[in-house]
Amino acid sequence: MIAAGIVAVLVGLLAPGPALASSPTPPGGDGLIWRADDGGDMLGSFQRNEYNEQDGAPREVSSPSGHGQALEFSLQGGDQRSELLPRVPDGREGDVYYYGYRGRLADDFPVDAQRFQIIMQWHHYGDEGSPPVAIAVQDGRLMITGGDNDRNEAYQQAIAPIRPGDEIDIIVRIVFSRDPEKGTVDVWSGGRRTVTAFHPPDGTLYDDGDYMKVGLYRSEDLSDPASLTLDDVAVGRTRQAVDAAMVDQGASSAQGTPDAGTEESTGSDSSLRTGLAVGTLALIGAVVAVVAVVRRRQRL
Repeated sequence: MIAAGIVAVLVGLLAPGPALASSPTPPGGDGLIWRADDGGDMLGSFQRNEYNEQDGAPREVSSPSGHGQALEFSLQGGDQRSELLPRVPDGREGDVYYYGYRGRLADDFPVDAQRFQIIMQWHHYGDEGSPPVAIAVQDGRLMITGGDNDRNEAYQQAIAPIRPGDEIDIIVRIVFSRDPEKGTVDVWSGGRRTVTAFHPPDGTLYDDGDYMKVGLYRSEDLSDPASLTLDDVAVGRTRQAVDAAMVDQGASSAQGTPDAGTEESTGSDSSLRTGLAVGTLALIGAVVAVVAVVRRRQRL
């Protein structure tokens, strides 16, 4: 009977089963670096200065999608800049970060404009020239863009078609490097991977680092007004962390990522089960020894 009980215990411990319960963790877990506060003082989540708001300060409004607060950025024709700086680390050589963005274009947003309209950018430390990487609305497309054919080669890479009033729901992965062979950009749009390992012609860094800005930055040549709302923005070291932190996980994707292997399978549950089994074996061994001694004494 004792032997049968021991076998039953071992089978129960070593057989595969559901994951062991873990302590609850906040959305994003340890991989999340920063997320804008959409439930209170959303503007307070960002660094602000007069230069970035020279043509208009963003306003905190109720989210058009019903998710707490949002930020509204508006520019009139001829205006150029209304931007904020997320409180996040700069991108430096070898860094890999994921950036989540969720917003909505106004119903009259001039999506077919022939000039740049940047909604998110990673600008080099130098004051002159266009950024190495930016997300823009131009020619009826949401796109990655950068460079200016003056100091660095200009480029465009389509992400998805876009229309006035559309939601923008993206996660951007950037490998920061001055080496064009190493610097890459990936984009998930609306839960679907639409850009994979794109290499900007002069890399994703033009000098020692890139700092992030969000809002609206557009060509002064544009005469039509433009407005958009920003619902959510988050930054992390993994796509899963950023996705979990975003409003109702709107930018989720079931497709694979370059880091999927390290994120999706840590082996922690099976290791814990194995550890428990080893400890239990030791305990059972001690019990068996005691039983043997007791039986031996009973025979005497």
